[in-house]
Amino acid sequence: MKLTHLTGLTLCLVFATTLNAGDWAHWRGPEMNGISRETNLPERFDIKTGENVLWDSPIGGRSTPIVMNGRVYLNCRTDDDVADPVEKIHAREQVVCWDAETGEVLWKDVFNVFQTDIPAPRVGWASMVGDPETGNVYVHSVSGIFKCYDPDGNVLWQHSLFEEFGKISGYGGRTQTPIIDEDRIIVSFFCLNWGKTAVPPPKQSFYAFDKKTGVLQWVSAPGGPPLDTNYSCPIVTVIEGQRMLIAGNADGGIYSINARTGEPIWGAKLSKRGLNSSPVADGNLVYISNGEDNIDTIEFGRVQCFDASKTGDITESGSVWRVDDIKAGYASLLVKDGILYVVTDTGKLTAFDSKNGNILWEYSIGTVGKGSPVWADGKLYVMEVNGNIHILKPSREKCEKLYHTQLLATKGSGTDEIYASPAIANGRVYFCTRDRLLCIGKKDHEVTSDPVPELAAEDTGSEEIATLRLIPYEARVTGSGSIDYELRAYNKNGVFLKTLEFELTPDEKLSAAKAQGSKLVLEGADKEQAGLVTAKAGDLTTTARVRYFPEGDWKWDFEGYTEKQVPATWVNAFLKLKPTEVDGQTSMINSTNKGRPSVYMWLGPPEMTGYTMQADVLMKENRRQLPGIGLTVQRYNLILKGNYGKLAVQSWAPHLRMAKEVKFRSDPDVWYTMKCKVEIKDGEAHVLGKVWERDKEEPAEWTIEAVDPHPNENGSPGIYLYSMADSMIDNVSVTKE
Repeated sequence: MKLTHLTGLTLCLVFATTLNAGDWAHWRGPEMNGISRETNLPERFDIKTGENVLWDSPIGGRSTPIVMNGRVYLNCRTDDDVADPVEKIHAREQVVCWDAETGEVLWKDVFNVFQTDIPAPRVGWASMVGDPETGNVYVHSVSGIFKCYDPDGNVLWQHSLFEEFGKISGYGGRTQTPIIDEDRIIVSFFCLNWGKTAVPPPKQSFYAFDKKTGVLQWVSAPGGPPLDTNYSCPIVTVIEGQRMLIAGNADGGIYSINARTGEPIWGAKLSKRGLNSSPVADGNLVYISNGEDNIDTIEFGRVQCFDASKTGDITESGSVWRVDDIKAGYASLLVKDGILYVVTDTGKLTAFDSKNGNILWEYSIGTVGKGSPVWADGKLYVMEVNGNIHILKPSREKCEKLYHTQLLATKGSGTDEIYASPAIANGRVYFCTRDRLLCIGKKDHEVTSDPVPELAAEDTGSEEIATLRLIPYEARVTGSGSIDYELRAYNKNGVFLKTLEFELTPDEKLSAAKAQGSKLVLEGADKEQAGLVTAKAGDLTTTARVRYFPEGDWKWDFEGYTEKQVPATWVNAFLKLKPTEVDGQTSMINSTNKGRPSVYMWLGPPEMTGYTMQADVLMKENRRQLPGIGLTVQRYNLILKGNYGKLAVQSWAPHLRMAKEVKFRSDPDVWYTMKCKVEIKDGEAHVLGKVWERDKEEPAEWTIEAVDPHPNENGSPGIYLYSMADSMIDNVSVTKE
């Protein structure tokens, strides 16, 4: 064994030196708790007169901007009207970068929304996050695209969380904001993919990637079956000498895992619905709230304080205090100087004694509270959905109003909706609304700030190895290639100890793989493979996941498949498809179920392009209902709509941004062959599809053609099902040009 990396505590010190009180690189600031240490900030502003308004931009959104190294970054949707039949084809998601001094737009990255039920008003839900060490910024899009940009907007790496890991998207838009800790960027979602993690129920999982390379370090799923989609964002803090990542979960609980290894530490249940508010910590105390059904009372909503120094299930043992019948399910909490500030769903700002839960006072901010409060310079900056911005001066005894304004919509009538939280950086306060981004500050202001306090000291613990991580935790190879592995060792406290020399062994499912030292070489197989690779160092072992895709064309006729078997590399197919005998041949059947009727399955890597997909399909009838069944090529769907007698091309279902339908009668119990390809010509995507009865000759002409001026240039081949009745699929092929 040899030491080749910095120790965990050294990494902590390196990270701590990058914290800058003048930047707002995380949606809740440098301390991840809504507190700014800046002073002499404005107490008021006036849009009409321009008082303390340094600049404004007509680009708005629903997420909180981040500010780093003199630049402002925002994830949002474009301004194109999805209700306009001509304009909607241009409606997409975007990352925008402004000069923080002047408000000039420095760059944009505009990209399509695809394969999600999320509607346009909720696009751009997750806030971006910045890395003070490298200057890079990251976005988690509603389509599951997870990107790393350099400061000038160049994409350094990206993952497709839907296609690679089976992320499940809800129609509500709830998308978790990533968090950076040391060398990791961690993003959360719940998913069903392949292997052991293909088995229902899905679980909310934390995926920890190397922030510089995008290599997956580990995955942790500490909770239970999800009760709802959620958007609670994690925090990182040190409690009892251990570095913890703490977040609300889709199963209605709050959980702590080790921030470096993902090992679970403690958990507690609060609600019968997923938690959306983000926790805050003060010493050993952690605070969280919800706005839905409680697990043990008939009242809705709760604010609760836990002793986070405990371990295991702390639902009862860790509860310090709780106040029920307070609906606080949207905004995140803030604790400062012994006061816990809670913005309720009903538009109240409520102050609690953070030690015992006694209510100190309440202050009305409007009707609906969703943006999280920010404390700075002795003031609270609080926003309310219906355009209300409050600047307040709180104390234990009362809350004094310093300033209030209500912003009106810049397009149409009504108020300018606000879902984001304020961001404070370098003497300026940034307010993001649906219609605009405002930069508020004093002209010629000299920036002053108190230092950002460091996290509590970590306990280095012993040199005994408690946890191993084989990195990359998940990887794939197409055709031939190799994967270089590293084995990291950590002690019980999660402190990094060393990298280890090890023996690498692929399991029997990876017959195409051979170990060469710390490298896994894959080549030569004519069929997809998926399995585990094991690293052994002394008496210690751990595993990582590998998928192998053969070179050339792919074809599945499903002969020999039995029971619940599906192709090993397919994502989100297990139990969605099952082998069944039809006319002496094996086909796959999808049966109606109580879950969501729409299902996406992915067959290959997201980088794929220039291929043709084909499959035989059959629809059954149930209570005069026929299913929908389709093929996905480069993130476009060719769908046979049995109930409507139509063949359709679409990509973003809620708005049919680019879509076309033609009449095509498809009868139940008849086998049809579907075929789809995408051609990129003159900067446009031409989506070509055809359908014919399987026993008849393939028609020369395409049945349907749709054109997208904003092409998806790559994407995994896939299968789309809308399970209103049973459907069958057979003879699936992917032909590469």
